Amino acid sequence: MTTASVSLDIRNFAATPGDGYTNTTASNGATYCYKYSGGTDGSGGVEVITGTGTLTITVTVNADPRYVISDVTFTGNVGDLSWAFGATSYIAVITDTDLDNENGYYSVVIRDGTAGCTLPCDPPITNKPPTQS
Repeated sequence: MTTASVSLDIRNFAATPGDGYTNTTASNGATYCYKYSGGTDGSGGVEVITGTGTLTITVTVNADPRYVISDVTFTGNVGDLSWAFGATSYIAVITDTDLDNENGYYSVVIRDGTAGCTLPCDPPITNKPPTQS
């Protein structure tokens, strides 16, 4: 089993160009920004070689306690990806069964308990085919 740890920082304002944060629009129309760290690319993205075993990605929200995980959605998922809450609402555990080559994306949906809105935060998961020899 392969594991990856990812941290997610969220701010309730627009990013400053060059600071590494990505802007996103919340369900109430407000601009927030987020920044992933960790994973295999240092920015929350994870890449594994298909067939090397199940991948477990632990995403931890490291921000103001008003931000909790509401949901995790997937794009490009051919059936390998699923998720569950970790020990708290600040942790999501994503499982990739690693059976198929796919370029999937996970979006951690954050709920801002103070503003009463949600916002999406999206990095990639890539299962690459093994190199041919």
